[in-house]
Parts: sequence; structure tokens; C-alpha cells
Amino acid sequence: MRHLFTAAIAVATLLATSSFATAQDAAAPHDHAAHDHAGHAVHSTTGPHGGTVQTVGDRRVETVIADKGIMFMILGKNDQPIAPPDATGTLKLRVGDSEKEYTYQLKTLKNLAIGVGVDLSKVVDQPLHMNVEITNIGSQPLVFHAMGKLASGKLSDELLISLQATCPVSGQPLGSMGKPPKITIGDKSLFVCCAGCTKKVEASPDQYLTKYYTAKGEQVREGVFKSTLADAAAIAAQKTCPVMDEPLGGMGVPGKVNVNGKAVYICCPGCAKKLVAEPDKYLAALKAKGITPPAF
Repeated sequence: MRHLFTAAIAVATLLATSSFATAQDAAAPHDHAAHDHAGHAVHSTTGPHGGTVQTVGDRRVETVIADKGIMFMILGKNDQPIAPPDATGTLKLRVGDSEKEYTYQLKTLKNLAIGVGVDLSKVVDQPLHMNVEITNIGSQPLVFHAMGKLASGKLSDELLISLQATCPVSGQPLGSMGKPPKITIGDKSLFVCCAGCTKKVEASPDQYLTKYYTAKGEQVREGVFKSTLADAAAIAAQKTCPVMDEPLGGMGVPGKVNVNGKAVYICCPGCAKKLVAEPDKYLAALKAKGITPPAF
């Protein structure tokens, strides 16, 4: 499973560590009706490099998982990694419910993270259990446990159904006749209201794909548009709302906003005001995570 780990590693979605997940579950729910951004931000655990941050003693550590390896970043001033060149460590990794444990030696990388090259392409979407010990960073080793996964980058069927909204054959709302059947055409998917509509889509797939994967969303409020299947790939790449750090789709169909000519997606219309007020700030935050918004 060992591969060379590059500094240009792509950031993957990471689950919250067990301690953070417990704290979030116990916290009072965020009132999106009032849209209290300040209160919500307290519970965010996403780090500046797209990983998950946890506190270990008096240090903040961000765990980043990608298809070619795992990195641990000790965050210093301005959330920049501060590992010394001789920092080393050990990672003990378990996948899913397996009892088998893989042991890896950690080393300081060019980007000052501490990590190891590991091919995770065969364990996409499976929980990863990590026991970590980092040495040569102070008088005592840094010892902690983290959990995460390498996400597939695909949108859930539920979100795709929300983006599509209607049956391409009957025009009826998807879900009005029970669970919508799914039709996969190449790397794209379409849903129909019932099995009776399946054959028509399969007979003329390009006709329906073109209609739904080029559709423009209606404007739900000034400057905010409803996303469609045409936005599916961009939503999957962006993953989270830059304002609230919420997963896109977690509050229904994501909104789409023109930010300096770029299409930026938000979890709900209430985020548009902050996004438009400080466009450079949020575009920079996306860039730091390796995300380049498409042209609007």
C-alpha cells in the first residue's frame, strides 16, 4: 500500500473525530431560520486544508486524507503547518470493522505536514481508524486517535433527485409515485417517476440527458439561483458551503451565486449576503482547499 506522497496531494472529505462528533451531537441545533452564523461557527471542525481539526493537549492538529496518503498538520499561527524537519511518528491504521492493523512510519513532508504515502483507492467510503504518535516535536510525543474516510466525490441519489426535481417523461415531481427508479447512462444518472417511464429514457437517453444536464435554475432571490443537474459536478467538487462549512445538499438544493464571475454554491439562500459582501475572502478559502469554482 506504500506509494510516494507528494506535496500537491488533493484534499478529501474527512469525517469528524469521535470526540468532535460526540460534541456536535450534544450541541444545540443551529437555528437556520434565524441564520445565526456566529453561533454555528463555534462547532465547525473543518480545517484550513479541508481536513478535520482536533485539539490534542495544547496543540491543534488537522488530519487530511487523500487517495495517495494521509497527512497530519500541527497548526500554528495563521493555521500554517509548523512541523520541524526531523519530526517523525507512527500511524496504526484499521479499515472498517477489520481487526487487521497496518503500521506506517510518518515523516515530515515538504509542506511541513507529517504523513505517509498510502494507496487508499481500494477503501473509498470505508471508515478509517487511526492511532497516531508524533515524535520530535517537543518534550512529549503527541498521541491521539482520529477517524475519517476517503470520500468517493459522488453526490448522493437523494441530492441528485433534488437537483433533477421532475420526471423527464411525465413531468411529475420525483417521489410523487414512490421511490424514483434510477437510470445510469455512462457517468451520469437520471431518475423517473415510475418504472413505466424507464423505457422511454433508455430509448432516447441523449435527448433527456441534454435537457436536464444543461438546465438553468430559477432565481430564488436576487442573485441566488437554484442548482440543477448541470451543477452536479461542480457541487461534488466544492463539497461544502464556504460560509457555513455545511455539506452542500444538507439543507436541500444548494444555491448558486455569481461571485466575481465564478459559480459558488451555498447551503441555503441566507449565506448569499456574506458571500457577496466578502467575495475575495471566500474565493481564497476555496482556493486554499484546492477548489477552483467554474465560470458562472
